[in-house]
Amino acid sequence: MCRFLHLPREGDEKMCVDTVARFSNHLASLQRAGAVFAGYYQSSPPGEYFSRPVYLSLLWALLKAGMVSSIFSVLRVSLVYNLVPGHDFLLALFSYVRDKALVGFIPELLQHTIKMVSSGLELNLDCIENVKNTPMFQQTAHQISHAASLGSKNLSACPPNPDFLNLVHGNVEIQLCAKQEDWRRMGEVYRSICQLSQHPIHVERITGQIAIALLAENKNKVALPFAAFVESVCKNEDKDDSVVRSFVGRIGVSLMLRYHKNHHWHKGCKVVQVLSSLKMDYVTLKSLFGNEDGASPCFLITVAAELFLMSGMAEAALNTFREHGWFLGSWARPSKPADLESRTNVQIQLARKISIRDTLEVLCNLPGVKEPIDSIDISRYAPHFTSHLQMCLETERHTFLPVASDTVEFMLSKGLAVDPLLLQTTIEKLGRQNHWLRAREVFKHSLSVGYYPEVSAEPGLMELTVPCSLGEVELVLSLEMFVALNASVILLSDTVTPTLSITLKRTLNSEVDYISAGTRLLLASSLPQPKLDVHYTNVNVSQEQVFRLDVASARRWLHRNHLWASELWTPRARCLDQN
Repeated sequence: MCRFLHLPREGDEKMCVDTVARFSNHLASLQRAGAVFAGYYQSSPPGEYFSRPVYLSLLWALLKAGMVSSIFSVLRVSLVYNLVPGHDFLLALFSYVRDKALVGFIPELLQHTIKMVSSGLELNLDCIENVKNTPMFQQTAHQISHAASLGSKNLSACPPNPDFLNLVHGNVEIQLCAKQEDWRRMGEVYRSICQLSQHPIHVERITGQIAIALLAENKNKVALPFAAFVESVCKNEDKDDSVVRSFVGRIGVSLMLRYHKNHHWHKGCKVVQVLSSLKMDYVTLKSLFGNEDGASPCFLITVAAELFLMSGMAEAALNTFREHGWFLGSWARPSKPADLESRTNVQIQLARKISIRDTLEVLCNLPGVKEPIDSIDISRYAPHFTSHLQMCLETERHTFLPVASDTVEFMLSKGLAVDPLLLQTTIEKLGRQNHWLRAREVFKHSLSVGYYPEVSAEPGLMELTVPCSLGEVELVLSLEMFVALNASVILLSDTVTPTLSITLKRTLNSEVDYISAGTRLLLASSLPQPKLDVHYTNVNVSQEQVFRLDVASARRWLHRNHLWASELWTPRARCLDQN
């Protein structure tokens, strides 16, 4: 045994490369050249002196000399660093092994082939056909797969499934389709790969390559490659083929995110249209690209909707949100603050471009409104609700009054500030258009949250105080409430006639406005069915007008309206509503 290593020391890469280059030129030292290369790079990674030409010359020289074992020694080391020869060398190596019937080398050769493809080697069809059409290679591949399936420890590193040659062949065909821009053929090849392959990791890698190919500029600037590709993939597709659908969805999401990032709205819109036609669920999808695979479902839905919106398809954007239930996040895939902010901005933009009826739905589903989110203060949304309410009231079409009513009710329920003038206008218009039920609900809700602090009518006190700033409909509702709260006294007073007093409180500086408020109260008393008789009596010490409500007219009104009025206005009903 020689006590010298006969290998370059670590850091002596230049000596290693020079030695390999020199030894490769002589048959007598060729095997030693392979040993020097494998021995050095087994412990040291390639550095600045590494030479690919020397590496390739060594492999070709070893092949020419028929030293297959030495070739494998070199490949074992070089593939660790993703150093692969060209497909022409691999084809020549396969041909040599086939021609010499070196069956014992086939298992390791197939293993190295898989590693080369995984490292980025692009094989041509000639190479793949050579392998697929040689019975010796096919038989060995199936024997390896069978042994692996039986759990052979000696074959644990062998390919685990029999279809890897089809996978590599399909990969080559897809690359050719990309170069020829034959997207339909690419879809057919890809569908067969997804359906037949048992290598999900390799299929995902191919899927990523397809996404990159579909993003490239194509000759036809009008048509969208993704549309033709998906049409071919999903042709006669089994509805239960979740693998194909999932990968197609991930390709679409990858394209969608890239087009959105580059503001290619039209292209992105076309992609989202295809995904929508397939009823893809963004909650379950992720991008194929590493820097985007962490995008939350909330962000994906927002991007899809914005692509529609920026392409002038507001209804499609709205439907995108609806179809996903206005999804914001889950414990498994939570949303980042930036995602929520982006969602807010897109929904507010959308609210400006759709119908008045749909706008309320969009606003009600802003982040943090229906379900509290710690990082969001929903009071920031109040101006948007206010603008929407104003638009509902300003339109000449009274059909939007129910929407105005719903808007006020929602704002009150969420503690969003309602402009008092808009609140009064809403109630007034509801009453004028005979939407009395809605007017009562809004007025009652407003009372319960403190919007009418100067309206006072305690049960049993027989006194009503109302501010002079109230409109006619608000006065009607105050009178109804006053009568309902004192119903037990009014209906049971056979011998003693109670006095129902109404005080018109001064809240305005103008005397003219105050006097007109008294006239408004008298007019308001004639609106209920049957009407209530109200009479002016005197002025109190605070120079405020005092009126008297006729008990007989109140009793007549109760006989017709007692049932619903007691349910609406009694303290128990009001307490239940507040709870």
